[in-house]
Amino acid sequence: MELSKSALRVMNQLWEKGELPAKTLCGLLHEQCGWNKNTTYTILNSCVKKGLIERREPGFLCRPLVGREEAVSYTHLTLPTT
Repeated sequence: MELSKSALRVMNQLWEKGELPAKTLCGLLHEQCGWNKNTTYTILNSCVKKGLIERREPGFLCRPLVGREEAVSYTHLTLPTT
């Protein structure tokens, strides 16, 4: 499985900050990348389907299901630092 740069940006936020509501992730990624809410939710859903993120109620809390090291083994891309 190869991770996109977009998926890595989402994962990086979760690795740095831990479990977050999807709404908070939207705000962080809007500040960092200029993404709108729809873009962020599309990428989150893709990560959920791939088994990278668990999203649960209440508040659509998101948490990473894989660590950085495991994700690096999935891709040839350099992990973004911000």
